[in-house]
Amino acid sequence: MYKKLLVLTPFIAGLLFNSCSDDDFGGMNLTPVSVTTHVKFGGDFVTDKQAVNANVTFRNVDTGVEYIGITDANGNYVLPTILPGKYTATVNFSLTPTQFEEYFGYNSGSEDDIIFNGVTQNIDILTSGTTITVELFSVNSIGGLVIKQVYYGGSHTTRGASFRDQFVEIYNNSNEVIYADGLIFAQLFGNNTIGTEPFNLPSGQLNWAMSEGNTKGNAANTDYVYADNVYRIPGSGEQYPIQPGKSIIIAATAINHKSNYTDNNGNSVSIQEPELTVDLSNADFEANLTSYTGNQYRYDIQNPNVPDLEIVHWVSGQDMILDNQGRDGFIIFKATPDEIASFDKLRNPSGANNNLYLQIPNSLIIDGLDTTRDLANNLVPKKLNVRDDAGVTYLPTGAFSSQSVIRKTQKVINGRIILKDTNNSTEDFVTIKAEPKAFAN
Repeated sequence: MYKKLLVLTPFIAGLLFNSCSDDDFGGMNLTPVSVTTHVKFGGDFVTDKQAVNANVTFRNVDTGVEYIGITDANGNYVLPTILPGKYTATVNFSLTPTQFEEYFGYNSGSEDDIIFNGVTQNIDILTSGTTITVELFSVNSIGGLVIKQVYYGGSHTTRGASFRDQFVEIYNNSNEVIYADGLIFAQLFGNNTIGTEPFNLPSGQLNWAMSEGNTKGNAANTDYVYADNVYRIPGSGEQYPIQPGKSIIIAATAINHKSNYTDNNGNSVSIQEPELTVDLSNADFEANLTSYTGNQYRYDIQNPNVPDLEIVHWVSGQDMILDNQGRDGFIIFKATPDEIASFDKLRNPSGANNNLYLQIPNSLIIDGLDTTRDLANNLVPKKLNVRDDAGVTYLPTGAFSSQSVIRKTQKVINGRIILKDTNNSTEDFVTIKAEPKAFAN
């Protein structure tokens, strides 16, 4: 049985701002303004203590320049001069178990530090004397399944395998056996660029409350995520165990991409530089859509030795293709067929198409990951809320670079590797040459 224990610690934390120069705005002559950020505990936590020395990365959306700051003893950060503009801030704050009990008066139930994260995107700072109070949610994961590695970039389009060698790795970060049977993997849908139209939120993401057929009001934006392609691992319940410290590989196509092969149209496919790609012939599951779509896609080669994923929801395409530009979000969760059948399906609030996107409750998410193109002008609006991923990760080398994003190793206990999981992918992930079941330092 899998478990993910949550420390329910929502509290309001300040976004901290640091000054920048006219150069950050292309030399424009802008009048500086003052900003006060106030830290306040909220929710069920009544205390006179403030979040002192919370770490913040503050980024200019237009230039990508980053600034670092910390809160003071009063939980405030007062910045007397900052140039007007649009900013994104990410906050990180942690308490030892002893400090947690001092703050809130009860035991956290964890032997590890309790991590608090927060992020707010696309904040307009335009007038002087602005006071900002921003909620920071914290969720501590203790064990359970995590998304370990996502190889979305693919390899060289002519000398490697292009997008055909993509895979996702899911890891058992606990000290007990967890069964993969029924686990659902989903690719999230949303804006890939910051939108400013009326059907977008201030963050630049789609405003699903405006979607045709929405019955959840504004909760459609805060309590749910939206998926276009959703896959379930088959099994009878205890058919596919994941041992502690082990993982499973979900392949787009479970073949050895280092070797030449013949596609479904009878054409020979030559791999010029095998070292650029990966061998997925021993993957645990693959996403073959031939029987689902009724069409045999040229590159969707069936491996009879690898079980197929079940298709829960599908919008378009002939294969599991991850966005190699890094504009996806990913989640794993569990839900019964009856629960899935009860989920609403909403249209894009922009009216761009008639596709239906599966509305998935955040409360079911076991783990989530947001990716972005880069951390400067191409920042992608987050699809996940702060509780499930307070940051973003990306491939600095870009698409078709043979690189993947992978979790850092946090520690080793009796030979079992524990991966870092603070629910902040900016802090938790690094990049490596893609390799199934490899580890990062």
